[in-house]
Amino acid sequence: MTGERTPHAVLWALAGLTGLGLALRFASLGVQSYHHDEVITAARVIPGDFAAMLRRVESSESNPPLYYVLAWGWVKAFGTGEVGLRSLSALFGTATVPVAYLIGRELASRRAGLIAAAIAAVNPMLIWYSQEARSYAALVFFGALALLFFVRALNRGGGRDLAWWALASGLALCSHYFAVFAVAIEAAWLAVALRSSWRLVLPAIAAVFAVGVALLPLISTQVNPKHIGWIDHSALSSRIFETGVSFLAGETGHVIAEPPRERYALIPAVLIAVALLLLISRGSPRERRGGWLGVVVGLGVVLLASAAALLGKDYVVERNLLPALVPLAAAVAVGLAAAGARRIGLACAVVLCAYWLAFDVYVTHTPNLQRPDFRDLAEQLGPPTRPRAIVTWKLAADPIRFYLPGGSRRAYRGVVPVREIDVVSKPVVARKPVGLPPGFHPIERRRLERLTLIRYVSPHTQQVPFHVLRDALTGFGRNAVVADGVPSTARTGR
Repeated sequence: MTGERTPHAVLWALAGLTGLGLALRFASLGVQSYHHDEVITAARVIPGDFAAMLRRVESSESNPPLYYVLAWGWVKAFGTGEVGLRSLSALFGTATVPVAYLIGRELASRRAGLIAAAIAAVNPMLIWYSQEARSYAALVFFGALALLFFVRALNRGGGRDLAWWALASGLALCSHYFAVFAVAIEAAWLAVALRSSWRLVLPAIAAVFAVGVALLPLISTQVNPKHIGWIDHSALSSRIFETGVSFLAGETGHVIAEPPRERYALIPAVLIAVALLLLISRGSPRERRGGWLGVVVGLGVVLLASAAALLGKDYVVERNLLPALVPLAAAVAVGLAAAGARRIGLACAVVLCAYWLAFDVYVTHTPNLQRPDFRDLAEQLGPPTRPRAIVTWKLAADPIRFYLPGGSRRAYRGVVPVREIDVVSKPVVARKPVGLPPGFHPIERRRLERLTLIRYVSPHTQQVPFHVLRDALTGFGRNAVVADGVPSTARTGR
C-alpha cells in the first residue's frame, strides 16, 4: 500500500485481501459451537417448510425475514451444522471486503480503499459475526453496499447510483431493523445535498420508505418485551462503551455474560486515534470530507439509536450497532491513507491490521475468548443414565439440548422427578443448591474452561421442586432447567 498503484497492482492486492478475509472466516468456521441465538436459527426457525419458517420468524424472532429466507434455501444444500449454516454469513462477510475497498476509493483514493479492505478483512468484530448463524453479516454487507452507492450518488448525482442505493438500503432494512438509522441519515443527506435533482432523489427515498412501511406490520407482531427485557439491565453508557470495545476487539466471549476485555482494545484504540489526527492534520480537503462523512454516518447511527433508547425503545447492544462499523472503518482508512502522512499512516495501518490478524488467530486457540463450548459440555454430560435435571443459565438451555441426544426438554414449573442434578456454573459460584432434598450428594466436580460442572446423585428418584433448581447459585442470575431422561408424564411444562 505504498502510493497510488496501477489498477493491475491494486486488483491483485484486493484479491489477496479478499482471500485473507475468506481464509480467516472459513478456516475456523466450525471451531466454536453454536450459542443460544444460533441454535434458535438452526433448530427452531429454519427446519420445516417455507411457510412454517416464515411463521416462526413472525412469532419468535425480532428481525426481518430476509436472512431466514436465504438460510432456509442454503441449508437444503449445506445442512444445519456449524460449517454449513454459518458459511452463508461467512460469504457475506467475505463479500464486504471488496465493497469496503470501493467505499474507501470513492471517499478518497485507491490507497484508502486498500486499507479499508484490509480492515474489513481482519477486524475481529466483523469476523465474529461472519461466523454467526444470524442476520448480522448480511446487515453489514447490505449496509456497506448502501453506503457505497450513497457516496457515489453524492459524488456523481446519477439516477443509477440512487437506484442501487435504494435497493441496497431496502435489503439492509429487510436484514435487520437497526439498518434504519444509517438509511435515515443517508436519505436525509441525499435529500439536502442533491435537492436540485429532486426528481431522481425523491423516487429513491420513496422506494426505501415503502420498504420500511411494508415491514411495520411485522415489527408490531414481533414486539415482545421478553426478547429484549435483559438489554436495559445495564446502563446505556456502559453498553455504548462495550460497543466501542467490541468494535476494536470483537465479542471475545461476551455472550457468556462476562465484561468486555478492554485491554485487547487498547492498541487499536491508540492507532485509530492517530488515524483521526492524521485525517485532521495531514488530509487533503477531499480526504477530510470523505473521512468525516464516514464519521458522521457511523456516529450518527450510535447517536440515533441512543436517542431512541432514551425515548423508551432501548435495543442498544453491540451487534445491533454494527451498521456503524463499516462507515467508521472507512473513516479510519482515509485517515491512515492521508496524502500528507504516507509513512506514518502506512506504518499505523500495517501495525493495526497485523495486531488484529494476530488476535484473530489467538482467539481460535483461546477458549476463554470464544463462545461457550456447548459441544464439549454436552459430551461431558453424556447421555442420561438416570432421570436428571441440568441446571444452567437461561441462554445455555437450548444449546445444551441441541448437542445432547434427543429426549431432553425444558422444565418450567411443578416438581422434577430426578436422581441426578447437574449444575453448570461459573467456577467461583459452584455450590450445592439450597433446599435440595436429603440424599443428594456430589459425585463429580469438573472444570470446563470458564464453567464448572458438578454432579449430584441420590440413591433413588426424588421429587425436586422446580424453584429449588431455578434459584440455584450459578453466577448467571436466574437459571433454566433441562429435564433429561425424565418421563414425559411428569408435570414440568409451562
